Amino acid sequence: MPGSVRKSPPVVGPTVSRDVVRGLERELDTTAQSLPALRRFHTLLEQLPADEVHRRLAPVWAELCYNLESFNPVFTAVLLKVQCTLGQSDYVRRDAALQCLIVPLAGEYGLAAEYKLGKTHRQLFADFYASVTGQPLDAFLASHPACPHAEHFFASMLNDVANGGGQADAMSQASYALGYNLAVEYLAAYEKTWMLDAFRVLNDRVLAAQGKTLDWVFLEVHAVGEPMHAELGHAAVTSMVPADHVHILRKAMHDHDRDFAAFYNACADLLEA
Repeated sequence: MPGSVRKSPPVVGPTVSRDVVRGLERELDTTAQSLPALRRFHTLLEQLPADEVHRRLAPVWAELCYNLESFNPVFTAVLLKVQCTLGQSDYVRRDAALQCLIVPLAGEYGLAAEYKLGKTHRQLFADFYASVTGQPLDAFLASHPACPHAEHFFASMLNDVANGGGQADAMSQASYALGYNLAVEYLAAYEKTWMLDAFRVLNDRVLAAQGKTLDWVFLEVHAVGEPMHAELGHAAVTSMVPADHVHILRKAMHDHDRDFAAFYNACADLLEA
């Protein structure tokens, strides 16, 4: 348009390398509060007394069901933070990061390239729950609506990502969101693999003897899929995050770890109650 001022294109500098990303994950392995919390929860799950399994698991089912779905708006918030760098980030890099981020979110709703539309992850969770308890999930949730720990965890996650970790500008907020997503996917690989192992132990020790035939698809899909999602998280970061934003990535990863640990320690307390 006549008289308009053409904006300069975003400055394109080096992005965070894959080696740096892996270094941040190795650092998390040694400092994470959530990994001891996950070990505690899954050890308690494996060792539940046979006559107490269903009573002690009841409040945990409600927490896990809410928690499962609560990650989807968090993933959506991460996408939005990246999209809001429009005009401040390089188009090609932003596009590549968004493509990596959309794949895990689509998978939550049964969408995958070259496959027919499948069940959503929440439907798979309902199938798994029914196979363990012999009851439909919707009926259980109608009578057990309380899930205070999952609600608090969700509020913490969404607040962190929506506020970009308190960073000042859109690019820094997007880097924070991508670091948060990195931690979500990395720690989820531990979470779901250990949960699959723990339920296998519980099944061999208790549930099979009760005549239960477990529907393993929910846990198997996550145990197999989370490492792939973590790889996509790596690619999203290395596609877009400036090399001088490593400190922002680190803060985001530790913020998620802190809240994830609080949630699983609360769930472990429920198993002990």
